[in-house]
Formats: sequence, C-alpha cells, structure tokens
Amino acid sequence: MAEPGRNGSSEPAGEARALRIGVTGHRPAALVGADLTTLRARVREVFATARAGASAGRLEVISPVAEGADRLVAREALAAGLPLICPLPFDREAYGADFPTAGSRADYRALLLAAARVVELAGSRAGPETTAAAYAAVGAWLLAHSDVLLAIWDGAAPRGEGGTGQVVREALARCLPVVWIDARPPHAVRVVTTAGDGQVVHEPLDRLSERLGARERSR
Repeated sequence: MAEPGRNGSSEPAGEARALRIGVTGHRPAALVGADLTTLRARVREVFATARAGASAGRLEVISPVAEGADRLVAREALAAGLPLICPLPFDREAYGADFPTAGSRADYRALLLAAARVVELAGSRAGPETTAAAYAAVGAWLLAHSDVLLAIWDGAAPRGEGGTGQVVREALARCLPVVWIDARPPHAVRVVTTAGDGQVVHEPLDRLSERLGARERSR
C-alpha cells in the first residue's frame, strides 16, 4: 500500500473526488525532435477539453515528475492552477538520484514543493529486478488512481516495465481512456479507448469530455 503523501491529501472534505489525469511520457532522449512549444499547447488543449467533462471543472493531475514529458505536463498543470499529485517509485531522496545534474534535481525538488500531495512508494534499488519492479509499481499506482491517462508517446512497442508503452498498454487493458499526444511532430492528439469487443478505437480529442463525463457518472 502507498504511504500517505507528506504534503497531505488533495481531496477537499465533503466534496466528490476530482477527475484525475495520470501522466506518462518519454524522457528527454526520446523527445529530441519534439516541438516543445507545440507539445505544451497540446497539453493545455487537453486540460481545457477535460474540464468540460468534469463536474464544476474539477481536475487533478498525477505525474511522477521524471525528466521530460512528466515535468512538461506537471508545469502546465501548475500554471493552469490544477492540483498536482506526485507518486514516486522510491523515497524522494533516492528518486532524486535518477536526475544527473544539479539543475534537474533542483527542478525536481521545486515541483515536489509545489505539489498538493507527494506519495513515496517503498521501492528498492537493491538490484536490477527490484529497481524495475519499483518503476512498474509507480505506473500501476498512477493507473489505479487516474480517470484518464495522458501519454506523450511515440507509438512504439513497450521498451520495458514501467515505460510509456507499457503504461499505455496496461491502461487500455483496464479500459481506461488514453489521450495520446504523439511525441513526434506535428504532435497529433487522439483519444484511444477499448471497445466492448476488445478492439482499440481512435477518436478526436473532442470526445474526451463525453468519455470523462461517462466515467464520472459510473463512479
């Protein structure tokens, strides 16, 4: 079970839970050819569309704040005034070792300070298998607490446990709607869902509010 966040819960007492957008995406090496200005604009468009499908426009964003796509979306969430929840695969100090430069670690700490809630999972770096399991566990936690997954993804097959492709595959297996922003220019956006017969369906972004409204009513 996840440890409670040190910054407290983001759920107001007596109110229905906000709709939550989980985030997965590539790290910087896989975003070299991306147009970051366009990616940010696409993320803002997703937030605006999602608000139309949420009661009173209440949204929260879940991001593990790894370098690259996770942080790009986290910053846009904070800029939009959306509460940020940060699940981490290890305690915050151990996870900080993922980020090789002082600037990146400072950015990481600043995002955690700005978050409404930080959840530190009990992952271990004792060996390659436990490390891989920790990244898989944070992906599973994110999916279990999300109403929709926002993936900045190149569409490639999974490259390992806890990676973007694996998280997208697991979301679709759980019948969780996925908003796919293509990591490759021009960064097309589509809503990907799993139909009753198991077929994967691609729809335009304007269907997101309808999908989220249905999911909220079913809770």
